[in-house]
Amino acid sequence: MSLRQVILAASAVVVLALTAACTVTVGGNQDDGTELFGEGNSMEWDLTRPLDAEAMGLPADKRVEVDVPEGATVSLTLPTGTWSGRTEQMAVSTRHGYVDSVDLFWTEADGQAAADRMVADADLLGVDGARVAEWAETARWAETADTNRTRTDANYNGANGEVSTSVKPSMAIGEGEGTPVRLWYKFYVRDVVETAG
Repeated sequence: MSLRQVILAASAVVVLALTAACTVTVGGNQDDGTELFGEGNSMEWDLTRPLDAEAMGLPADKRVEVDVPEGATVSLTLPTGTWSGRTEQMAVSTRHGYVDSVDLFWTEADGQAAADRMVADADLLGVDGARVAEWAETARWAETADTNRTRTDANYNGANGEVSTSVKPSMAIGEGEGTPVRLWYKFYVRDVVETAG
């Protein structure tokens, strides 16, 4: 990368941080992912306005697995509030030069912990709190179920303004009490980009 490209990239990040309320450290476009977490292993993005992929060091039309530091936290500004939480894995999909979706993955200790977290986030994510609370019962069944299936999962869709959301818990079946649950939160922002364009 030439000095001019480095200066332009750095300037774009500063402008983006000032105009989009983002705190971003760009680690470049590596084949195995890109570093988007800043000081204190945190990342803050405002999903209420389009996020320019190039300014963040992301490719224009691709799904990128992001390098996530241990204990990292993500804060995402939505039209009616801010979601914040820790994450273990992250993927960002871009489309036509803008962030199209953000996928966050982490593990909760068991089904009740996963249900509690989903219920706590339900209003902000625009999902049905009563439905996600039922995951605790599904998890209790799965802990001791005798079935040929190896995993059980669910999908709860919602929206917060122009940001569409999806919450997906998944766990192994028949592994006993305290089986961990993998949570996948998806924030889909294509409508934000299209409305601004």
